[in-house]
Amino acid sequence: MSHPSLLTAVHDVLVHSALPVQAVESAHPLSTEYTAVTAQLGAVINTTHRLNHALNQLNDLPLSENATKFVALMKEHAALTSSINQSAAASASFLSLLRGDNRAVYPDTSPPHPAKIAEWGRNLGMEVFVDGSTTVLAGKVLVLDIDINDHVTVKTSFANNTNSNGNSSAAPELDAFLAREVTHWINAARRAAGIDTAVGPSKEDPAVEAARCSRAIQEHLRYLLMLDGLAASDNEKGLRWFMEPTVVSDHIRKQVASPQTQTLDKFLIQHALPLPFLVTPSLSFLVWLSPRGYLQLLRSSPSSKQSPVWNTDIPIAHLKTSLLDTIEDDATIATLRLVPSAEVAQSKMNSSDVPGDHALLTAPSQIWVLDFTAKLPHNGVVMCQHRMRVIQGIVESRPIDLISMGSMSSIGSMSSLGNMSNMNFGEFGMASSQTNGSGGTGRSWIDLLVNKNSSAEYYTATYKSPNDTHPPLHLRLLAPVEPGFLLQRVPVRSVKQVSRVLEVVREQCWLNESLSILQWSPETQVLQSTHQPLNTEQGMQPGDMASTTLLASVLAGTIAPQYIPVNVYLPSSALSALSQPVDPFTSQHSGLGMGPPASASSSSGASLFGPGDLGMEMEMDIPGLSMSMGGSVDMDLGMDLSTSADSMQQSHGPETCPPPMIVLTSPRPVPRNGLVEMRVTLGEGHANSVVGENGIWVEASPGVETAYMSEVVRRGGVWSLPGRVWNKG
Repeated sequence: MSHPSLLTAVHDVLVHSALPVQAVESAHPLSTEYTAVTAQLGAVINTTHRLNHALNQLNDLPLSENATKFVALMKEHAALTSSINQSAAASASFLSLLRGDNRAVYPDTSPPHPAKIAEWGRNLGMEVFVDGSTTVLAGKVLVLDIDINDHVTVKTSFANNTNSNGNSSAAPELDAFLAREVTHWINAARRAAGIDTAVGPSKEDPAVEAARCSRAIQEHLRYLLMLDGLAASDNEKGLRWFMEPTVVSDHIRKQVASPQTQTLDKFLIQHALPLPFLVTPSLSFLVWLSPRGYLQLLRSSPSSKQSPVWNTDIPIAHLKTSLLDTIEDDATIATLRLVPSAEVAQSKMNSSDVPGDHALLTAPSQIWVLDFTAKLPHNGVVMCQHRMRVIQGIVESRPIDLISMGSMSSIGSMSSLGNMSNMNFGEFGMASSQTNGSGGTGRSWIDLLVNKNSSAEYYTATYKSPNDTHPPLHLRLLAPVEPGFLLQRVPVRSVKQVSRVLEVVREQCWLNESLSILQWSPETQVLQSTHQPLNTEQGMQPGDMASTTLLASVLAGTIAPQYIPVNVYLPSSALSALSQPVDPFTSQHSGLGMGPPASASSSSGASLFGPGDLGMEMEMDIPGLSMSMGGSVDMDLGMDLSTSADSMQQSHGPETCPPPMIVLTSPRPVPRNGLVEMRVTLGEGHANSVVGENGIWVEASPGVETAYMSEVVRRGGVWSLPGRVWNKG
């Protein structure tokens, strides 16, 4: 077989390397684009070497009397090759629109008919039998009997199942899932064809909805056909590939289910809820549910609320229906499914040796992943760098070294292209090059969450009491100096790995949901939009002038401020317990602009922002936090300024990270002075913190009542805490 010409190789690289910007930004080992991007970069390197070698050979050719004719032939060959390559590229572009995963959805107005289901099966290579309203799709092992007469029924059977009963289904949960998907398609297709007009308006065009549903069913059949091939190769044991979602769900339920009835939101604080056959014919997990979503579930639940399987206050059937229809934007869902091994960056994952753990089934051509993109429109979970490192340690089953960092950008660097057998998660190392030459910082994970188009050092938001019980809260958030990533899928091999990964994701989801409650804006934009004149000559209104009543209220300490300033901080390492209150007017660590004292071993060369950035370092002080942190301030780089690297490396064990925390600092109401600091933590706190039954830990400055705060946070009221403290005086 002839080898492609050098021009063809270069053209192929140019065509296939034209990636959209958003794909490049997510190209890290736990993204869906990683293998494609690294393969294209490898092709660029290989083609560059070939181009260099060919040019060197041409340069070494001796010039002769036939040189002119040789150059003319090369030009003619190059012109013909370029024309052929352009034609091939155009054809490939048209085919990608029709066969690609991101192809457009064209409206489908044809009425539902068994012939459509039969056509889907034939396109996938399944054997098809049609008898009236019944369609039978058969693979090597799997047999699906689909009847769409009046009420859609699906019956699953297996060719090598010797223990099956002819009248019962071999996989009832799979039957219910497929029947629900087919019913959804039939209803949309009937509305699109004008057959059923009784149904009210839907969220999208019925013709587009019908086309999207038909594509989803074909994807489900394609996945089942892949399982069918794995089952055929396992002979008598092949049925376990179809039963693995149920087996894993039962294994988790036996370990975490409580004999007592508990609320769903409290359960999700501790564990992810497995839901077999939710969005794909595999196992999904409800990782997080917002307080608003839980409230909607409570209000819409039927009278018989208790779930007989999981002992929760929300029935599982109602939960599944709501997750697919009404509260899809308020939930984070992960799906455990098989994907081709070539699509995943391979890591050095060890087999499970934990007692009581369940090892997932293995196949050379497939690998299990936790997919966070299966439920549209979500395209992943925004994660901070530190938790990505923790997930790396879980996947590779090794201790996490927070000091062996390796520089990176906000999009992550690529692994060694010469050896793709190692996942090489150095991209998630704690970055030592986040500051640029001007002292500025790179993009924070907060930017990725609330401000995708730009970056800011501070963000502000306003919280107003629904009942006007306190002045508006003006919140000022310091963006952590820690880059963010979009977590899309994680390779796993055991149930224990799945649980640990979901635990880390759940912590991040709590932070993301808490921040998403408010509308955050970069501080520079807020300052520009709220700039006003300061005196009468510049336009001050007469009503704003000082009066005798205003002066008397100031002297009496009864004046209500226009807003209450609140500083928000998100630490990435554990903080020491809150100490006794410090006088903000006498303490050098009061947070009134004074920077933290330098460590005894520090020098100008070891400055956080470099030797020439002392002014920036002073501005990065966090008001209110220094009164409880002594002579050190965590700048959200994963390391205390006065702590040695060795002690930091040993402060957390493998596969662990500090629980997520939100620190709120606000002034005390007049006539008292000083600052009130509150720490809200999802997980374990200090010994003197108040722990709620929902897993929320609240710690506050001495003299502040915190008994009620955990329940307030549970209901989504974390940002109202400073106002509540203000009201109580």
